[in-house]
Amino acid sequence: MADHDDFRKPILPGKGASDYERYLHTDELLALQKTPQELSHKDEMTFMVVHQASELLMKGAAFELERALGHIEKGDFANAARLIRRANQLIEPPIGLLHILETITPYDYHVIRAGLGHGSGLDSPGFLSLLHIGPRLGQAFHDQVKRAGVTIDDVYRRHEEFFGLHDVAERLLDFDERMQLFRFHHLKLAERIIGGHVVGTMGTPVEVLQQRMEHWLYKDLWDIRNRITAANPAPGSDH
Repeated sequence: MADHDDFRKPILPGKGASDYERYLHTDELLALQKTPQELSHKDEMTFMVVHQASELLMKGAAFELERALGHIEKGDFANAARLIRRANQLIEPPIGLLHILETITPYDYHVIRAGLGHGSGLDSPGFLSLLHIGPRLGQAFHDQVKRAGVTIDDVYRRHEEFFGLHDVAERLLDFDERMQLFRFHHLKLAERIIGGHVVGTMGTPVEVLQQRMEHWLYKDLWDIRNRITAANPAPGSDH
């Protein structure tokens, strides 16, 4: 019979006192932040951890969306919707993490900012990967709508008949909404910390963040709501 202490000994290769540490490479992961002696300001640790955690979560979201893309292309709408739902849940924490950065005061942030070079949230690999996969998901979805011989209006009007396509459409809308929410909260963070009429670390005016709020991944899925409402006016309206 194995000794209880045997289960405490790591059996996986690598560094770390436990298999948990070895599997997750926690030694390397937790060494990616500056040491306390290297920090330009004590709040820089929070600044780094929030951004690094966000990048990891968005990497996970992009990975799941790539998987979902494959399922849409194969017509497996149930699994596509399941994975898009998971990706959306992975995007939720980065939105919330932005509010942690609001606890850094403007004066303290500018101490940190001095060491960022031209670093900007606009260069986020995680967010850019989500922007890249978004249109491809939309194209795959529309290809399947066309293959079914229907329109977006049909998918929504006959949603019980085309439940799979409708479910994917709604999950894509969830994804688009979260991208918009991330942009909105990032804009408010920038306005709160550095102001709304200034130039960011990349030389980009903060107003550009406002302009990008107008970008929708799936505008037709938002517009269908207008058509449905126009076709079903409220009681007592003149339309």
